[in-house]
Amino acid sequence: MAGQAQASDLMEIYRQAVRHDAQYAAAQAQRHVGNERLIQGRAGLLPQVTFDTQTSWSETEYDVTGGTLEQRRQNRSYGIQLVQPLFRWQRWLQYEQGSQQQALAETRLASAEQALMLRVVESYFEVLNASDVLDAVEQLQAANAEQLASARKHFELGNASITDVHEAQASFDRTMAQLIKARSDLALARHALARIIGRQPERIKGLREHVELAPPRPEDASAWVIAAESGSLEVQTQALLLEIAAKEVQSRKAEFLPTVDMVLSQNMQQSPNASTERSESAAIGLRLSMPLYSGGRLSSSAREAVALRIQAEHELEDTRRAATLATRQAWSGVMDGIAQIKALEAAKVSAQSAVNSNQLGYKLGVRVGTDVLDAQSQFSETLQQLSRARYDTLLAQMQLKAAVGSLGIDDLTELNALLADVDEQKTSMGPEAK
Repeated sequence: MAGQAQASDLMEIYRQAVRHDAQYAAAQAQRHVGNERLIQGRAGLLPQVTFDTQTSWSETEYDVTGGTLEQRRQNRSYGIQLVQPLFRWQRWLQYEQGSQQQALAETRLASAEQALMLRVVESYFEVLNASDVLDAVEQLQAANAEQLASARKHFELGNASITDVHEAQASFDRTMAQLIKARSDLALARHALARIIGRQPERIKGLREHVELAPPRPEDASAWVIAAESGSLEVQTQALLLEIAAKEVQSRKAEFLPTVDMVLSQNMQQSPNASTERSESAAIGLRLSMPLYSGGRLSSSAREAVALRIQAEHELEDTRRAATLATRQAWSGVMDGIAQIKALEAAKVSAQSAVNSNQLGYKLGVRVGTDVLDAQSQFSETLQQLSRARYDTLLAQMQLKAAVGSLGIDDLTELNALLADVDEQKTSMGPEAK
């Protein structure tokens, strides 16, 4: 190939996830189930047409004077019947339940789509964060290797003790252990993303430098909480389940009511060996059916439906509380994350200055090797914390929108605009960025 493959961005990863994620595929299948439930509920209100046919053979023996008389006969009958429900209140309630179940399937699919977006963003950022941690540890390893070489040189010249060499060697060895773990974490993060998109990702775009994160609008947490109490897709799902449970109570009680059907039938019977070879009959009428006793099944099923409705009521209340908590957590994650990023960016500048000062002081003999090693380690830790804070804050923004049910493809597109090819960024910023 002429050049390196182009890095995939967040939108490309999401499109692959839509095609290959097993959880989202299962939600799509569940949506089809909901559509079929609507058709099944409507079928109970429509005419039911049945056709049946029957063939039988009979043999009769008669004792007569002088012997036995045998008579064989073949009978054939055909019939068609149409039953149109006129009053079946239970079936009407089942039809309404079918509409609710279709709406429930659509809501669950929308919830699964939001969940897929969050899983893609979280897994994508886990890969980026693991890559940033690996870069920071590699920089620390290079700095420690340089400090170890310097300590050995100063020891040979008699300007440093063997203690400085041992401390530099110990710091270098610790960094090697961190490097092994960072590489393992990156590999695992890539495997976690592969579980969603169905293949191992190659190169992916990273977060642009100096991205400014804005606080949520509105900034009042109470406004977000109020929106979540009704807009959360989990709350909407549970509310639909409560409506279905309430309809089920009415449906179970409707089994005590009489039913009225209109019945049309057409029958034909053929008996070739009989005196009347063919007969036809047609009938139209009304049929009323009234349940009298079913061994207690109807009463028990009604009580069961009431208990399930009460269960759904409590689950709806718990879901509202959970949505409220999730919204407050996401809002705090955004607001606290923005403040944390600003503090860590300042700490990064200070840590870099501390590294430069200690390195210069070590060369001038006013600082010892441990001072340089501690400053380098603190700078690496600050880089890792800053990377984690950026990705956590961006994820919290997406979680906040999902908590109120407003997360959509436009939000993913806006987040994708904050990404750029890492290699291109380093090239444009010059060799010092590498």
